[in-house]
Amino acid sequence: MVGAVRSDDDGKTWSDVEVVCNRPDQQCWAPSMYVHKNRAHIFWFPKVGGFRWRNMVNHVLSTGPDGRTFTEDRVILRDSKGRKPEFAVDVRHGTQLRDGRVLLPIAWQDSDNIRYVGVMEPNDDFTSFTRYGRICKKTPNGPTPSVHLFENAIAQLPDGKLAMLIRGIPNGPKRPCRLWRTDSDDGGRTWSEPYVTDIPNPDTKSRIINLPDGRIVLFHNPRERPSSDPGRNLHRHRTQLEMWVSSDGMKSWYLKRTIVCAPKVAQYPDGFYDAKAKAIYLAWEDEKTLYFLKIDLDELS
Repeated sequence: MVGAVRSDDDGKTWSDVEVVCNRPDQQCWAPSMYVHKNRAHIFWFPKVGGFRWRNMVNHVLSTGPDGRTFTEDRVILRDSKGRKPEFAVDVRHGTQLRDGRVLLPIAWQDSDNIRYVGVMEPNDDFTSFTRYGRICKKTPNGPTPSVHLFENAIAQLPDGKLAMLIRGIPNGPKRPCRLWRTDSDDGGRTWSEPYVTDIPNPDTKSRIINLPDGRIVLFHNPRERPSSDPGRNLHRHRTQLEMWVSSDGMKSWYLKRTIVCAPKVAQYPDGFYDAKAKAIYLAWEDEKTLYFLKIDLDELS
């Protein structure tokens, strides 16, 4: 199922779980919500056995203008003739650029078994989407990926250019466990060759929040997973959860604050900036419990 909980008192209390989509014979994968013009849109896809990215269909579940009642569940990303949908595109929390455009980070796996990342731009009512980018990291002499790219996040730099930080799943014991990056100087329509950063990452999702003043806030687990770990217990390396803040386009980080201390698992951070409250609202989980934190803007000084 896909469920929702709500708070009407700034996160002090929360409702019981409301089931907004129920598929008793299927799994519901990778729900990700984006709010645009007082409407909430949840991207998700159902799965029945097998690998998560095979023969699945993308959906977007939307509210009416009240922003509360989910009334419409649509299949999206069909081909140009409106027939077969694109299979299992993983959609992440989007970013509204300073020119008003919305970009949603996406990842998918094609029939060549290579994982790609890119972005898609919705129209105003989120009924059609234009896709840009087909970014992957291949070996120098063949199509086999040396790093599987996945779970990307978009930063708009102070000069207006874009950067994408990407979870890189190492394919081999000598590959670094760090975030990868690609850049765009044309609003996300084309992207550079991906390259590894110096930001540690244990093979997990990060979250970027762009502030109106140009600062970039990164929530992530700044830890490298040992190359000796085969990946079966990779979740235990998703600690600690930190907030890094940059005022110079991610050239440096003037603030590094620990949200959850090691060895406690704290993964899949997500959130948004609220201009009226002048605060960041952050959520994460530890495989058992969901957590919520409000971070006032003055805490980032």
